[in-house]
Amino acid sequence: MHRIEPTFVHYLPLKRQVQTIESIYGSKQNLVLMDNNVLASSRFDDIIRDILDLGFEKGAKYRNRLRFVDFNQGLDMRLLTKRKAKLLAQTAINPVRLAFDSLKLKEQYSKKVKLLCSLGLPEIATYVLFNYTETPKDFYERLRTNVELNAQIGSKIYSFPMRFIPLDCKERSYVGKHWTWRLLRGVQCMLLATRGLVSPHLEFFEAQFGRTADEFLEIALMPDNYIIHRNRFAKDGAKDWRRVYRSLCSDDRQSFLAIISNRAMVPGDLDGHLPRRVKTLLSHYLDAR
Repeated sequence: MHRIEPTFVHYLPLKRQVQTIESIYGSKQNLVLMDNNVLASSRFDDIIRDILDLGFEKGAKYRNRLRFVDFNQGLDMRLLTKRKAKLLAQTAINPVRLAFDSLKLKEQYSKKVKLLCSLGLPEIATYVLFNYTETPKDFYERLRTNVELNAQIGSKIYSFPMRFIPLDCKERSYVGKHWTWRLLRGVQCMLLATRGLVSPHLEFFEAQFGRTADEFLEIALMPDNYIIHRNRFAKDGAKDWRRVYRSLCSDDRQSFLAIISNRAMVPGDLDGHLPRRVKTLLSHYLDAR
């Protein structure tokens, strides 16, 4: 991993900018900073000092309501030292926004989360990248890591899955190396009920994403309605789908995946010479509509 050097750019005093805005529009309750990487700034201490001078210290209120500071672009946890974390903890920052893009960063990420929680910053919003170079199982394990950290240290991490799409892609059709259209569609369906976030509680997480990485993949392959309306179809359709899917031999499973992986099912997919169990499984994608 390349060393990340601090950026030395001209510092625009935050206090002056906010005071100019307040002179025109009046005081505001919260402070949202669209900063690409505040922890890399050589003037980080000055930025924190300005935030405190503006009245956004920890516990500060505006019209009897708590104030919040939000570094909306997120913090680079690789640059989060104990000293910088202590400075952040003096402010009204809530939530702390981080990113967890690779399972290789699990140990470092967990260490930084524990540091933040020990300093009284348990509210964490973590962006979890998928459809990039990682596998679907890697994605699941990162989501589960957040849930387990919540149980272990009392943090309140909400995971926000972020689907990777290249900057030069004009449509949202990009499919990563280890992903398929069906798996991406499955994740989308899982997130519909919770409006894009992942529950921080183990019981609800396992109901949404499965108890294991293999069960997560199984859920993601199910027909849309079986995923979205989990309770409604639990015993009426989904149970039978699971039974047939788990009974497929290796060759039949490959035939099944070849048909559903890259596009939505159409009636014509049931034509032709397919194993009986594969046809039974495929029929669920038409019936579930």
